[in-house]
Amino acid sequence: MLKVLASICFIGSFISFGLGAISLFRFPDSYTRIHGLGIGETMGVALAGLGLLLLSPDWIIRLKLIFILFLLWIINPTMTHLIMKAGLLHGVEPVDDTRLRLRGER
Repeated sequence: MLKVLASICFIGSFISFGLGAISLFRFPDSYTRIHGLGIGETMGVALAGLGLLLLSPDWIIRLKLIFILFLLWIINPTMTHLIMKAGLLHGVEPVDDTRLRLRGER
């Protein structure tokens, strides 16, 4: 039963990574592309890590996997945000339909 659940997690991870890669070709500008990649990668890593947790034989390996997943869940969205912010500060323009909310705006 655990192998079946782990296989489902790995298939979901593959689909998530694939959809993130498709976002590179389908979205109009660099901001939406990196957003799609960031979401796809975070979900793909989460599902792959869950599959590995289900298959791990020892508790110390599970603790290491949980620690690695925790770091990736923090680092990946943070780096995606920093890359987008750096692009915005250096003058990379989004597409015309994008509305930017500046600090203090609601």
